[in-house]
Amino acid sequence: MENDRITRIARALCRSARIDPDSVLVAESADDETAQATGRVSPSNEAVPAWTQFRGAALTFVHTHDERVVAPL
Repeated sequence: MENDRITRIARALCRSARIDPDSVLVAESADDETAQATGRVSPSNEAVPAWTQFRGAALTFVHTHDERVVAPL
């Protein structure tokens, strides 16, 4: 339940930043220039949803606000 709440808040924060929460972000590798030059993506690159960038902010929101504020979310 708590994890679902964090996800919902993170998605809402992502939308408030005018970013589609379901858009895909590619984690950059240290060898990004080589990947661009060769046109190949290294296996260390992962496609992740954009809302995951806001997970930390969502956790902070939950921990800094009273339960009565966070409970309905």
